[in-house]
Amino acid sequence: MANQLGVLNALDAVKTQWYHFTTIVIVGMGFFTDAYDLFSISLITKLLGRIYYSDALSKKPGTLPPHIVVAVIGVAFCRTLAGQLFFGWLGDKLGRKRVYGLTLMLMVIFSIASGLSFEKSPDGVMATLCFFRFWLGFHMLQSL
Repeated sequence: MANQLGVLNALDAVKTQWYHFTTIVIVGMGFFTDAYDLFSISLITKLLGRIYYSDALSKKPGTLPPHIVVAVIGVAFCRTLAGQLFFGWLGDKLGRKRVYGLTLMLMVIFSIASGLSFEKSPDGVMATLCFFRFWLGFHMLQSL
């Protein structure tokens, strides 16, 4: 407890410098990106249902089956917990800067891959989308 108070007092005594603002911007962008990913998918599932599960003979727009909606939305929350635990531990072992670079590289790769989800059947497209979304968000907020 005394060590924590010493750290807090040292932080209070330091003058505000440029890297403080840089850190605030980077952390804010990370939180915004993760929040956008977690909460925009509910809107995107409606579009996915209209694209992949529409019936040409029906006048009603297509909708995703409930089990696929749960999978697409639920995978995001599972990967966030697992990723924060894993990359927090990895950041402690390898250093935050190295892990931050790794997470950025993986985010770029899996962002492109999730946009290019492939398969012939609609269920296959949703499966690859869930797979790539898991790995995309696995490292989103971890190195902040």
